[in-house]
Parts: sequence; structure tokens; C-alpha cells
Amino acid sequence: MTSPTPPPAQVDPQRLLAAHQLANEFYRSHVLDEPRALAYLRSRGIIAATAHAAPWTIGYAPRGWTVLRDHLYAQGYTEAELLAAGLVTTARNGSVIDVFRDRVMFPIRNPDGQVVAFTGRDLSGRADVPKYRNTTTTPIYRKSELLYGVAEQLGVDTQPAAVLLVEGPADVVAVARMRISVPHDDYPDPFYAVAPCGTALTAQQVTLLAQSVPPGTPVVVAFDADAAGTSAIDKSYALLREWSGPVDAMALPAGADPASLVAAGAADALVRMREARTPLVDLLVEHRLTPHLDRLHTRLEELARFDRDPSTESLAIRLNALQGVAGLLTEVADRDQPHAAGLALHVAERLQLNPLTVFEAMYPPAEPDTAERDSESPDSHAEPADQQATSEPAQDGRDADPLVGAGFPDPTTVGHQYAGACPDDAPAGTWVAHDVNTGHSAWVLAEGVSDSPADRLAARLAAQVAGRVAVLVGAHQAVEIARTALHAHFAARPGSAQGDATICVLTSFDGDHPQPDRGRFTVAWAGDTRAYAAGGRWFTPLTVDHTLREHATHPNQRYRAAVALLSAPVRPPATAAGPREQRIVAQTTDPGWLATADLYDLAVTWSAAQTFRDKLTSAGVAADTVEQRLRQLHPEMMARYDEAVREGTRRQDAMQTAARYLPDALRRAGDGALTSSVRGGPIGVNRIDLPTTQILLAGRGMREADPQRLREAVVDHRRPATAIGNLRRLAGDRTVAVLVQPRPDRARDAMTAARLARQDQASGSDVRQAPPLALPARAHRASPAAAPAAAPTR
Repeated sequence: MTSPTPPPAQVDPQRLLAAHQLANEFYRSHVLDEPRALAYLRSRGIIAATAHAAPWTIGYAPRGWTVLRDHLYAQGYTEAELLAAGLVTTARNGSVIDVFRDRVMFPIRNPDGQVVAFTGRDLSGRADVPKYRNTTTTPIYRKSELLYGVAEQLGVDTQPAAVLLVEGPADVVAVARMRISVPHDDYPDPFYAVAPCGTALTAQQVTLLAQSVPPGTPVVVAFDADAAGTSAIDKSYALLREWSGPVDAMALPAGADPASLVAAGAADALVRMREARTPLVDLLVEHRLTPHLDRLHTRLEELARFDRDPSTESLAIRLNALQGVAGLLTEVADRDQPHAAGLALHVAERLQLNPLTVFEAMYPPAEPDTAERDSESPDSHAEPADQQATSEPAQDGRDADPLVGAGFPDPTTVGHQYAGACPDDAPAGTWVAHDVNTGHSAWVLAEGVSDSPADRLAARLAAQVAGRVAVLVGAHQAVEIARTALHAHFAARPGSAQGDATICVLTSFDGDHPQPDRGRFTVAWAGDTRAYAAGGRWFTPLTVDHTLREHATHPNQRYRAAVALLSAPVRPPATAAGPREQRIVAQTTDPGWLATADLYDLAVTWSAAQTFRDKLTSAGVAADTVEQRLRQLHPEMMARYDEAVREGTRRQDAMQTAARYLPDALRRAGDGALTSSVRGGPIGVNRIDLPTTQILLAGRGMREADPQRLREAVVDHRRPATAIGNLRRLAGDRTVAVLVQPRPDRARDAMTAARLARQDQASGSDVRQAPPLALPARAHRASPAAAPAAAPTR
């Protein structure tokens, strides 16, 4: 008796659900009587009691062709219903037979806990039989929408430490068994595992998982270490980009999976799985690099056999590998700059490239508009020789290093007069660069937050990195890239060797797409390195919010509380360090926190670190880090502290004594506490829209200088070198400064309101042209004679 399969609209879904429930009970009743099924489950770390019991109810499909079919016929089901349910199929000879035969059966449940499908693992070992077989799409089941293990484990009361995405149902059950086999003290935050049902991970499955766990739950991709697993990891990354919590992976060795590790020993499996856990994007980067590195190794061996120079081909292969991961690194940097910095450093080491080459690939310069480029002659923006202004090296100035390499043209003629001062013993770095293709220039001044060797290095590295890229990507992006570079450079160094700097970047264009002969001077900054602009009748700061002036409602009360805390004795702890104390101590590893912490923040952290110095392994390093920061902010106090410690005084007693030398009150709210630095905090940007005759980038040596005296030193001096000499006499021989005098056409004509409006209109802006401003009449002086070309200062 055969009847055709009815269309889905004629099938009663409740009948199909009931048929699957009966099938599950039927398979389950056979599993304990089949030694081969139990042996397979043991090989996958699953004991019989776990398999047979709820919630898993794993079963076994007998070898006969029609065993399940006959059983369900006896229960009143028709052939049409069983075909629609996907439990039977039509053989080549027209007979209706069971879909699953001689297989270990894993029931798949919908979110309501109802069995809707099966995954069967073959036990016959025949080469012509697929190892796994899955229920096809039916009216009650679409494999792209469900995950094995969600209904059995995840509910409103479940708080998983992490959810593992594994390849097969045996891995899911094996990971679940770890929660029983490993003592709670060794496994207080257990993993939960789920698996796609015979398909690659899909967007619907990710949505289901997000609905089944609390927001922020970490996801760990633990697919097999084979070609299929590698492909699955690549696809998973694309689907998990917007996941609300951390997204990691388990880099398991080839041939291993969670179930095989558990079968070898649950406790050891837990250790190995924890050790193998790494951010998913790190594993993805390694997957993308590996083919190129394998190719490089093979090619080097071939060239060595023929005694040929491998340098050219080696570089080409390594640059191809870099291009394969550059977009991924940029994407990570948009979400997590410290992580991207570490990855960039790792890629540079793996490919044996300069880290700057990696940053250049992450932030490539924009291509000029093709139509515009083709419509202009090569010399359309060349200036007459008599109109080109050049740089003047200041006393004790230094030439910039030659800028070589892709995307970094050697600056020859900057076109604006400038001079700089950066003594060799100053904890600072300056850089000047020029792009001959666009005619634009960039000037950078970076200064360490202290005079420590690490901060000196941070300042010079930040200046070099920002200077190299600013003419390509703009002032703001240059600071971002310098931030990434510092994170990468100091990623592997201990807390006491961390360096940081403040920075100011000036470009002769705005935005991040330089166009020839277009743009307004723009300054970007992070920290208290400052910029000023001068006109014929005015002198004004361009940078703001350097210190935390309103860190608290009553800043002086906060300051006095910090003094009292440092002056108080440190008492032994009555209890072990709790989560709050651990969090306070741990925050010293965050460069952004260190850059913005005021005296009260540092006092609380130092006190906690001293209190739990013998109970927390990280407390000693935290106390040293805070002391280093205090030396930067309050050198007089810390000089007395260091002297007392050298004489043998206990640290807490030395701090009590030294704190008495702090002032009674702040000179201003948030004194000495930066809002930002190169390594953390907001980046300020200011586009200069007024006619400007001088732009000054100044180090902190001029922070307390009277603005009127600064103006007198800078304004009305036609030679920047003369103005730099005046600034040195004002602020001392260790003055760090760069003074730029825009060329006459940029200082006057290019900066008028009418010219700015025309420029906006030409660039496609939809802002209506404003009427010309009524500017007071002023006398125009003749342009100075052009000086001989000189190399830019550094």
C-alpha cells in the first residue's frame, strides 16, 4: 500500500512531531543493547548513562531495512506521513525503507524541546556509506535554523561562562559531561557547547544562540583543525562580527576535537581547551598567513638550490601575505585598537616586515579622483620658482630622516617656511614631511608624558609614525595610527616599562583625502602638546581641554582626600582581596587609565596595592606603576619618597612622610591629569578657517608661559628661525617647538571667506555660499624673496 507524499499544506505538523517522539523512544530503547554503539560513544567521551538519560536520549537505529517503518505503521502512521517526516525514504526499486540504519542517533530538538529531526553516525564502516546522515528539510525542520544542544542546556536560568560552537553532536555531549566529571572547584565557570545540524553556521543559528544566552556571553569557535574546520572558522567570523561579547576560538591540534580530548581525560581536556583558547580573529589571521608562508618556505628552498638571490621574490610574497590580512587588521582596529596593535606587531614579526609597513597597509592613502587626475596636466599645480617659500633650519635643529618606501615620498620642497627646536636631551620628537604629488605638508611634535626612557621612546616613535602618514591620511588619522603603533610597540613590555606621549599634528589640508592645492590647515592633538595660531592682530590657542579641569564636583575636596589617604598608615587586610580590590589593582595595566588618573585615583590604587601586596601577585607591579606615574605628576614629593626608601624606610611609612610635602590645594582643578594621550582618550581636531600668518606647535615647557609674551615672541617675525630663538629665550634651552609660516598665498588669499566658500562649492558641498565677511582693510606687504631650498627639520 503506497500513497504519494502529500504537499506540506496537507500534512499535520502535530502528527509529524508525534512520529519523531515515537522514533526517538524506539531508537533509545535499542542503544544499551548494541555494544558497538556504546563503544563508539565511549571513544567520544560519552558514557552509557549520560547517553541514555535525559536530556540527551541518544539512541541506536537497528540494521534492518524497515524496522522503524514497521514500528510506526503499527502505531497508525501512514507511509505519506513518514515520508513527509523524513523518517523513511523511497529506494531505487520503489520500496519504502528507513532513512537511518545501523547508526548512533542524536535527536535534534526545536526551542520548545520537541524532537524534530535526527543526526545519525554510521557504525558499519563501509566506504560507500556517509559517516553522518541528517534529516532533510521537512515541514517541521530546517537545519539552517536550529543548533544541537540549545534546547537541552540553555534556558533563562543558565549563565554559561562561554558557549562553544563545535562541529558535531558528540562534541556537545562530551563537553556537557565535563561539567559532571570535573570537580566544581577546578571548573567553577563551565563551558556549554552547541553544534550546527549538518550545515555550516548560519545567520539564523547565530540569532537563535543570541536569544538563548545572556548578552555579552563569550562565544568560542571550536571546529576541527582540518580544511573543513578552517573554512568554517572563516565563515563564522563573518557571522559573529556583531556578537555582543568576546568571540574566541580554540586552536586545537590536527585530528583533535573536544570529544576526543574529553575521551582521553576530562580534567586534562579542560586544561588543553583553556590553553588553546585565543581570539578568533588571531586564528583567522594565522590561517590567512599560513599559505603564503608555506609558499615562501618552498620558494626559498628552490632559490637556494640554484644559488639565486631570494630578496626580491621573498619581499613580494610577504607583501602579498600582508595584503591578505590588512583589511582584517583595520576592521579590528575600528573596534579594539590595543588588540589590533598586538596583531599588527605579530604580523610584522611573522612576515619579517617593518611595523610601519604593516600600518601603511592598514591605512592606505586614498587614490586621487581618476577624472580629476586625467583632466589636469602634470604641472598644473606646480608653483613658479619665485613663489616657493622654503624651510629655514633653526639653531640646533635636525634634518628629518629620509622617507623611503611605498607611499612615503622623500620631502624636498615643503613650500612653507618653518623652523623647529628639539634638543637631543629632550623627551620629544619632531617630524616634517611633504608629498610632492599633492603639494601638501605635515608637521608633528610629540612629547613624552615624563622624562623616563620609555616615554622618550614613545614620543619619538609617535612623531615618526604620525609624520610618515599624516600627508597621506590627514591629521586625525595620523594620531590614530600613532596610537596603534605605540600599543603594538609596548604590548609585550611590563607595566613599569610602558611609555606614553602627547602629540600635535598639523597638516596643510583638512579631512583624510588630500587633494592638490586644496584644503585648510588642520591640527589634531592628544594630550597637552599645544598649538597656537597668529594673525595680524590676534594670537589664539587652537587646542583645548588638555587637563581634567572638572574631574569632580569639588576637585579640591577630592585632592585633599587623596593627600589624606597617602598620609594615612597602611593597615593589614582583615580579609582576602575581593573583586573590587582586584579590579582596582588591575586597572594599572590600562595606559588610558594611567594617562587620565588624577591624584585621588592613584592614591586609592596605591593604597589597595600596598594593602594586598602579599595576597595578590600583581599588587607589587601595580604599586610600582602608580609610583612611576606619581613621579611624573609630583616629582618633588616622590623625590623625598625615593630618598626615604633608599635609606631603608618601609614604603608605606615613606609615602606618609612624602605626602606632607604636597600643596594644601590644587592650583587648578585636575592639575596635572591629562584628558588624553597618544595611547588613550579623545583626539581633538580643529580646522583653521581664519587668515593665519604663523602656527606654533609647543611642548609643555611653554604651558605656563604668559600668552602675551608668547605672542610677542612669535608674531611680527618674518623668519621662523628668529621666532624659535625668541621662544628659547622665553622658555629655556630645552624648548620643544615647531613654528610654521604658511606661504603668502595660503596665508592671505586661500583663507578668505570667499575662497573658502568657493572651495566648498567646488568640492561638492551642499552648503549655500555665505556672503563675504566684512573684514577690516589691512595693508598687504610684499612677499619675501624665496630662500634656497633646505631639507625639513626633525
